[in-house]
Amino acid sequence: MRLIALVLAALLLWGIASPIAPAAAMSTAKEVALGAGISKEIDDENVLITDPFLVNWVNGVGGKLAANRYRQDINYQFEILDTDEVNAFALPGGFMHADMGLLNFVGSDDELAAVLGHEMGHVERRHVVTLQEKQNILGILIGVISILSPIAAALGGYGGDLVAYKFSRQDELQADQYGLLLMTRAGYDPQGAVDLMAHLGKLEADEGESRADKAMEDHPPPADRIAHLQGYPELDNPPASQIIEDAIHDQSEGRYAYARARFALALSKAPGNTLALEHVKQIDIAMKESGPPGMLHERSVAYTMSIDAFSLGDIATRIAKAQAIATDDARLAAQRARGMGNDLRSLNNQLNEQQSGIPNLGSPKKKGNNLSLAIDGLNRLTRDINGVLDNSSDVLSSAPGLAADNLQPIKDMSTAISNGPPTEKTRALLPYYPSLAASLSEGADQFVNGVDDARASVSMGSDAVRPLAAYFAALNALDTTTGDISTKDWPRVQAALNTALGAWDEAYKMSERAANYTYGAQTRTLSANITLLDLYSSSERYAAYKKAMQFRFAGVQMPEYDAVLRSGITPGELGCDAWLSYETKESMSALMRTEHDGGLSCADLALGRNLMTESMEIAEGLLYEDYIEVPETVVPMVNVGHPTPTTPQPTVTPAAPSSPGH
Repeated sequence: MRLIALVLAALLLWGIASPIAPAAAMSTAKEVALGAGISKEIDDENVLITDPFLVNWVNGVGGKLAANRYRQDINYQFEILDTDEVNAFALPGGFMHADMGLLNFVGSDDELAAVLGHEMGHVERRHVVTLQEKQNILGILIGVISILSPIAAALGGYGGDLVAYKFSRQDELQADQYGLLLMTRAGYDPQGAVDLMAHLGKLEADEGESRADKAMEDHPPPADRIAHLQGYPELDNPPASQIIEDAIHDQSEGRYAYARARFALALSKAPGNTLALEHVKQIDIAMKESGPPGMLHERSVAYTMSIDAFSLGDIATRIAKAQAIATDDARLAAQRARGMGNDLRSLNNQLNEQQSGIPNLGSPKKKGNNLSLAIDGLNRLTRDINGVLDNSSDVLSSAPGLAADNLQPIKDMSTAISNGPPTEKTRALLPYYPSLAASLSEGADQFVNGVDDARASVSMGSDAVRPLAAYFAALNALDTTTGDISTKDWPRVQAALNTALGAWDEAYKMSERAANYTYGAQTRTLSANITLLDLYSSSERYAAYKKAMQFRFAGVQMPEYDAVLRSGITPGELGCDAWLSYETKESMSALMRTEHDGGLSCADLALGRNLMTESMEIAEGLLYEDYIEVPETVVPMVNVGHPTPTTPQPTVTPAAPSSPGH
């Protein structure tokens, strides 16, 4: 999943603003209009994600939170920006934005609910409307939103320092409290808020000093935020009954490892609780792998499928070859990414040099006139430039580590067949080993391809700076005080615009391909890890996996156990195909048939159809987290008082109870 050093500040701040005037000074109508205007400017200059799985995920979680909101005078709207920042932010009027980096950072719906709930808390408590001057808010957002490239900041008119404006510490803690209350009312596990802050604390520690350090000078560190969260009723030594309710919710989401840990905590408080014990039995089935060497039972059909085609020695040879390829590719990816760093810095410097030439065009007299078209062109160029910088820097920072991670499932397979006679689990999984080895080898090559394409996109971006400057020059030669560009001057401006757009569009497409290669390759790694969990060990265990997929990909028809065994599809590929079916509305049986007939993987189909492979990787990662993620262990801190609210505490009326999950 995507982790990048420069994004640390955003979520640890969870929004930036400064209380200047009483919130009541702004009417709801003005608040919504202000937020809509700012949101449009942000949207115009950034790539918005339209991927069905991601959009429905964010809207689903956000919608459940909004159904339990205090303020009924606004309607929340959720959008996703294609940036690699671990960030979400709220604008006046309920315009919510989440960044791709955040979606690739959180490990569950509950953690996402914790972030969105906190941001909604700033809107609910009207923190975001205490800044009544639009330029103040725009200045604030330079440190928060995804418009971090130098050229975009100038084009958008944003300015100011990252720490110039902030919510007060009290505002942040109030939003923490409201977000915790809101996510709990919506049926999410409040422990997710603690997990999220603990993960952010680890990220901060791992990254060391960064631009986040200055930004967080006046904000509570994650450990303090956790301490405050643990002082509220939802987390302050909750009774076993509440923990059981939360654990049942976690289980309903398919988070089996997490739910098992939560039930264990409940049983430590209420030993012998029959409800908890019954659910633990269900989860034990969901988590149970094969036992000691013995009969293969229900999987005997699958076992005879392809193992005869490969001797154990042949499988070992294939795995050794895959390990050699993956090792060499991991070295190449790291080596070439290091070389790309200088190229990326050079591109940033070239863009910085263009800032003095950025035209001040004023406002169009009429929408759709020539000046309006010229400004639209500037916005499109900004999106392209941001896309090139964001995608290439993301691949630069993530591909080497992901390529190294790709070695682990190969090593796991090698170890499984090297330590004496294979166990029942290993014997059952052996038919999948050749295809896993081949897929991981291909993924290793694609990590290198991703780095190479990212380098190419940066080079293309450097070449595209010249036509960008020419477009600026063409605009600066004009007088636009009339609110338009004359018919006589427009052909020259349009020609310069088309040349600049052509160059930057191609650079952006190359950066997209780099990202798709990288996340397609990471999906292969995750798919192998899921397969090695042995999720077909029994029909009951498969039924639990099926429920997890049905929660994650609502409406997709999953194949039955016998059909899965006969098909030969791996558990990881099955999960990926469920995502692909959700995205394309094609049946899983049709997708599985296409893959089988063409010798293709789910990742191959996604790349071939130009789908967003980061969405695929996020979906596959969430399925894998279902079986490995457990609650963060945090030692409660004592004597940490809560802030005294300066505004009345809203009374949130719980919505009618609903079944856990979506």
